[in-house]
Amino acid sequence: MKVLLITGLLAENTVQHYAQENRVKTKVLALKVPVAALLIPERIAKALENLKGHDFDVILIPGLTRGIASVIADTTGIPTFKGPRYAADLPTVLNALGQVKLSTVSPACDILREELQRKALQELEVVEKDRDALLKKKGNMLIRELAIGKDFPMRVMAEIVDAPLMSNSEIQRLAKDYVKVGAEIIDVGMVAGETKPSDAKRAVKAVKSVVNVPVSIDSLDPNEIREAVSAGADIILSADAGNINKIAPFASDTAVVVIPTNQREGYFPKKAEERVSFLEDLIEKAKKLGITKLIGDLILDPSNVVESLIAFGEFANRNPNVPLFVGVSNVTELIDADSIGVNALLARLSSEVGASIMLATEKSSKAKGSVREEVIASKMMFLAKKRGSVPKDLGLDLLVLKDKRVREEPYDKEVEANSQVITATEKFEPAILDTAGVFRITLDRNEGTIVALHFATLQADKPSNIVKGRTAERVYTEIVERGLVTRLDHASYLGSELAKAEIALKTGKEYIQDNPLFKKSYY
Repeated sequence: MKVLLITGLLAENTVQHYAQENRVKTKVLALKVPVAALLIPERIAKALENLKGHDFDVILIPGLTRGIASVIADTTGIPTFKGPRYAADLPTVLNALGQVKLSTVSPACDILREELQRKALQELEVVEKDRDALLKKKGNMLIRELAIGKDFPMRVMAEIVDAPLMSNSEIQRLAKDYVKVGAEIIDVGMVAGETKPSDAKRAVKAVKSVVNVPVSIDSLDPNEIREAVSAGADIILSADAGNINKIAPFASDTAVVVIPTNQREGYFPKKAEERVSFLEDLIEKAKKLGITKLIGDLILDPSNVVESLIAFGEFANRNPNVPLFVGVSNVTELIDADSIGVNALLARLSSEVGASIMLATEKSSKAKGSVREEVIASKMMFLAKKRGSVPKDLGLDLLVLKDKRVREEPYDKEVEANSQVITATEKFEPAILDTAGVFRITLDRNEGTIVALHFATLQADKPSNIVKGRTAERVYTEIVERGLVTRLDHASYLGSELAKAEIALKTGKEYIQDNPLFKKSYY
């Protein structure tokens, strides 16, 4: 196969470089336009009018080109598609030719990403379709309609922390939000040190009325557990040496997570071997009491993660048919680091010790988004285990603040040779108000939108216009089209603030107008 790669003058050397990183024969043609993204299909077609008769099998145009590539195919008679947005992705795209159907409308990198994701999700769907057959194998169990165990992806349990302190509507909103991002179990978290049986019942009922997933009760209090089970709780989290006798009479038809403690007496073994032995004894006792659906939790201790993981691993080796529960958020909530990386690593470790359920909480601001992060991480780790690979190049990822490949084109200092170089400095000049009005920028995280509140004057107590959109571009385009900004400095300020707001919306960072998003620079 021979491929003609169209680009602009500035990117010619970069495209040449990446085009050589594969076995496909290529020729790079740089048209007389500095930036490739400024090319349009009609202009490319005109430049290639005399191409008929050449032995190219495919033409790839820049992925950022606006318009439809079929215009070029009509002129040249050669199949023409959009290539990747960035030259760094050319080797991947060229190697995929003949295996993936490219598009005349969408960039090739999008098509490849969607194809990888489609295959990944398809693999996961096959497992769920084989549920009945897999449930016959030891180590798997059905909780309501949810299959858990070693042959299924780790299920994410999302906790509604301190549910008794919330109204029914707030409990229901959180339950729906968590299920929307992929949580497969909703956990009703009770208030530690208090006894609120009626609230346990109320909260479980509230959750079950709006979502169709298993519901767990997160308490060691037998009275709270009893009321929650009477309201339809599917999982008890947790049973230990201090409460197991009292909860057994109403736990026979419910899945029970057993922990190696006696909270009533303040006992929690620190050493891995002690934890394993104590949990094994408690599970045997639970079976004798008539509890059949048993799940083990060795407790992920944030003060000694390594010892905890050793305990999980040892228990899994000795009891391969007991599903395991890992309280991932025990660590995530108690470390000052971005949750996305912490959750990904903990999911990997949980997968290695054979976990079936991971707990996600979003109590602190830094842990917001943990439910979604654990859901994606769970799928990644299952695919990696199934494929016998590392969790990389799976079609799913948790890359948000870093990039997998370098697409940024290095700055060429040679361009400064015949140009005036202006060093921008910070200027302190009094602001001149725009006669069209002023803006307050904020976020509506429930809607997932950027909100620009327009006030006609500084004295106005209510906005005259409210412009909302999911991206900075949509918001500022609407502002300009409606004539709500008239000064260039005001327009540039708005563009800067809206861009910050969009980054905050996508990353979970807090947005405060006129404040920097990142207070530290690590690079």
